[in-house]
Amino acid sequence: MKDSQVSTVVMAHPARREQAEQLQRRHPELEAEIVYDPDPGAAPATLRTAKAAWSQVRPGATHHLVLQEDVQLCHDFKSVMHQALSVAPDGAIALHANWTMATAQAVRLAALHGASWTPAVDSWTPTQALILQAEVARGFAGFCERFGPNKPDNFAMADYLAHRGLTVYIAIPNLVEHRPTPSLLGNDLLYGIRSSVVFPESADVGPAPFTDAVVAPPAIAHLGLGDFELMCHYDSLISAQRSPTHGHEALITHGMSAAELAESFRGDLDYHPEAKALGWSDTLLFQFWLATFIQGVIARGLPDLTKPDDLEDALNNHRWARPALDTFTASGLRKMFPLGNLRSTARQLTPLCISALRSGFAAVDHWPDLAALWRPDVNDIRPRWNRDDAVPKV
Repeated sequence: MKDSQVSTVVMAHPARREQAEQLQRRHPELEAEIVYDPDPGAAPATLRTAKAAWSQVRPGATHHLVLQEDVQLCHDFKSVMHQALSVAPDGAIALHANWTMATAQAVRLAALHGASWTPAVDSWTPTQALILQAEVARGFAGFCERFGPNKPDNFAMADYLAHRGLTVYIAIPNLVEHRPTPSLLGNDLLYGIRSSVVFPESADVGPAPFTDAVVAPPAIAHLGLGDFELMCHYDSLISAQRSPTHGHEALITHGMSAAELAESFRGDLDYHPEAKALGWSDTLLFQFWLATFIQGVIARGLPDLTKPDDLEDALNNHRWARPALDTFTASGLRKMFPLGNLRSTARQLTPLCISALRSGFAAVDHWPDLAALWRPDVNDIRPRWNRDDAVPKV
């Protein structure tokens, strides 16, 4: 992706004209055009604006960037974006992934390895700030003629890129942040704050922050937050069919007993009075601990992360490893706390999660069968009650 020429569009609804124009004014170097919803009087829907935005490719451009109007760009965005494109893998390039999507856990594992890219793993594409090659961008609107008007643009984009055989790669760090703005679709009330998994805030990212290093974790552990449940799941990313499994089941079926798992949790919790001081139940704290414990188990199977000292080196020396981990607890609490004290509350839980990561990383030495979680393509990672050997023979 050398010598890229990027055309830029801000897609917006007229109700957010001020935000779109502000973004345009703040970044004149992008020469961004604003594309508004062509039918603003109709029911709110993103696809009709996205079709117009992806069609607005400037002549001579090699790539096309579409920004949603409610975003903030990192410092020195244009030069950093071009440096990223110069080493990016072939595919679609997402400059934002929100902190709660399953992909965010893949980002956190890849950041531990010092990688600049990881494939998106959700069923939808993060479209807050997406770059496509110009020819690919021009084909989006035509492909979407098959969809009804209410299909969300992020799902339509996922279908389109799959049709084209293209992978979405997430930039580490993200170069774009999502601002906490009331959603025209009600998404802020439905899903909570959707901040970036790792955004450099006001920090200078440096002259060449990206390399061509890509890490695609074999699995992740993430929190499902819905229906009044917060439950850790182990999710294979390389099996023929993804089937998320409760995290504790994945561990118990591969060497740890329930008692040993509980003891590991309480052993870490005893050293974190700041987490106990939150006044939450052990049930809630355990799910945060469990997700990062399993992430530690999975991290042990990544290249160059084979010894306990390797994890400490990664946490201390890979610039985006800790910032990416820092957003995990806030992402899990986003529906419980208002923006004003979300991050400060989450910071009291993060040290426990870092301990859990270390414990999971070291656990493979004591329970070697946990290494099965590195290879879900050849190991049967399912709950005990859903395994063939759980059915009595008659």
